[in-house]
Amino acid sequence: MKIPYDLRFVDSALGWMTALCVLAGGNRKESDALRLSSEETLTFLITSYPDAEAWEQISIECMLQPGGLVEVVIANAGPPVHLTRIPLYAPQAPEESQMDGLWYFLARDAVDALTFTNQGFDGWRVGIQKQLDEASFAPNPSAMGQAARLDRKLAFTTRMATPDDAADLVDLVYDTYRYTYPGEEFYHEPKLRQAIEQGGILCIVVEADGVIVGNSSLIFSSQTPRCAYSCSLMVRRAFRQSRAIIHLINEVDRFLGSGGMDVDVCYANMVTTHTGSQKAGTKIGFTPLALIPSALPSVEFRGMRPANSDRESGVLSIRLIAPSQLQTLFLPERHHAVMAPLLAQCGLHCRLSAEVEAPAVEDSRFVLKEDLTEGSATLMVVRLGRDLMLQLQRRIFGLRAKGVKTVMILIPAWRPIPPDLDREMGYWHAIFSGAKPVSAKECYLVYTSVSLEVDFARIMLSDTLAVGLKDHCERLYNELIAGGGFCHNVTT
Repeated sequence: MKIPYDLRFVDSALGWMTALCVLAGGNRKESDALRLSSEETLTFLITSYPDAEAWEQISIECMLQPGGLVEVVIANAGPPVHLTRIPLYAPQAPEESQMDGLWYFLARDAVDALTFTNQGFDGWRVGIQKQLDEASFAPNPSAMGQAARLDRKLAFTTRMATPDDAADLVDLVYDTYRYTYPGEEFYHEPKLRQAIEQGGILCIVVEADGVIVGNSSLIFSSQTPRCAYSCSLMVRRAFRQSRAIIHLINEVDRFLGSGGMDVDVCYANMVTTHTGSQKAGTKIGFTPLALIPSALPSVEFRGMRPANSDRESGVLSIRLIAPSQLQTLFLPERHHAVMAPLLAQCGLHCRLSAEVEAPAVEDSRFVLKEDLTEGSATLMVVRLGRDLMLQLQRRIFGLRAKGVKTVMILIPAWRPIPPDLDREMGYWHAIFSGAKPVSAKECYLVYTSVSLEVDFARIMLSDTLAVGLKDHCERLYNELIAGGGFCHNVTT
């Protein structure tokens, strides 16, 4: 709930919190204690900020934590809270106490914990906790049990989607991600219908009683015709506890092994705020080969607690559809030890070489794919020229001006690499991130240029070799930060 800095709205907020506490199993004494603490705290915060703008609001969140702990979190943008300056109220000697501190005594004494946390630019966070003796709230069986009942009564079937399924697929994406899914076509029925008709997108769906309850899509690009992109597995919220996801995983695995696509390799980007999608990808035969720091905005999974992060790193994983014909992969020697087992795990059994060679032509050529909504872009080098770094400078500066935060740079790895590649890429704040095959004969080195701080501790990985790659990337990133990766002068 959000309310203005106006005491007239406090009672509405208190009624809302009290009702939630009772709904969670709180008795009269417990709900009254939570109400008292919240009322004293809200009154203090509002009266301390008499000159609040009309548009400013206090945000109040009420949660039932595991173990029956009710927590109220109040986000406040008012003046700083100095707990050491709050007058002391002593109930054993009320005549000697300062009444201005009574509110704090009452608010703190009524609950199990009352904390004030300085959030810097985000103001202050107040946390109020009250333990319930008999928490009785449980998920509504009509929602949780629906999937289980349908799972027992209905037979799940899988098939390829047709253009007429576009509207249902748009609804499925919203039911899963609201408006945070990184694929614009899936929010526009005409665009999605056209893409399915023309074969640019292929959708594998699972149905229950004629209704689409799950989907996994494959996207094709004219720039990399031998490579397909596997999108997220998604299942309607009501069926997340059913076997629908198992049917979908099995069908995707079967289709990828059936030869139904004329491609050499399939890749997917897995999220790293949790390992669920990575484990599901492993069941389909995807193995990690690159880590993309700060890859894209965090997506919102409906019905799940949102991640406390603006952007999320991704794991680029692949599954070979045709045997690799790549004989030698060229990359700087310092990356050989970490990449050799990853490449072998993916089925890329090739020799690693650190051989360098200056480009023979003057002009470099690129294929640029940018997504301003995601704040990300991919620069694929299709011809290495002597002006590579100059052209990278111009393009990266242009992308930064558009608000792009993360640029993935792909360097051909089936031929000797340019001299001092790591050092040159570091000038644009780009670190080595792994490899990406796009055909049976072609594989690119992946470098990622980021403009935001990367918290590697938040990156969750399920594959042991991928953890090794994360550690390697973190070392490269720390070296880049310590060495001042943005300092570079290029004559234009």
